[in-house]
Amino acid sequence: MPNPIDSPLLYNVIELAGRKSPGIVTLSGHDRNEKWDVKPADGAGGASTTYKGEEIAQFQASFYLVKDLTETLDEFAEWESFAALIRSSLPNSGKPKALTIYHPDLAANDIKSVCKASIGGMAHDGKGGATVVVKFIEYRPPKKKGGAPNATKATTAKKVDPNADLKAEIDGLLIQARQP
Repeated sequence: MPNPIDSPLLYNVIELAGRKSPGIVTLSGHDRNEKWDVKPADGAGGASTTYKGEEIAQFQASFYLVKDLTETLDEFAEWESFAALIRSSLPNSGKPKALTIYHPDLAANDIKSVCKASIGGMAHDGKGGATVVVKFIEYRPPKKKGGAPNATKATTAKKVDPNADLKAEIDGLLIQARQP
């Protein structure tokens, strides 16, 4: 796995829907938390716990932007179109449009797809730079629980053996082999 010492450019940006972010990004809160149902014991110490799965991750990305006239670098101009990309994840019909995301630290916690939770206002530092904080929420639709999809009792009870023909042929050959 890469690290920020050997690959600083990889850690300075996020890739969102295949596009690299402007400025330098710092992530926080990108923990992978688990859901537990804790039921205290009545009249006794302790509790029972039941694992309920992984929580949806919520984290923030702080983007530090600058405009450097000597290098013709204007991250503020780049930010406008990048912010529009972030906003594109908002639902038009109730279903969000998830955006793929990559950063080594997010990948380490299996965060691959996100939607915008909020975009903060620019906080100018008085030296020509500004920071924008974006809050993301992981997009991970629920997985269907075990069992065969669209199966009925009739189809699950009557399973077809894909090797039935071969087994019948082997049984026939065994009968022939046993004959004198």
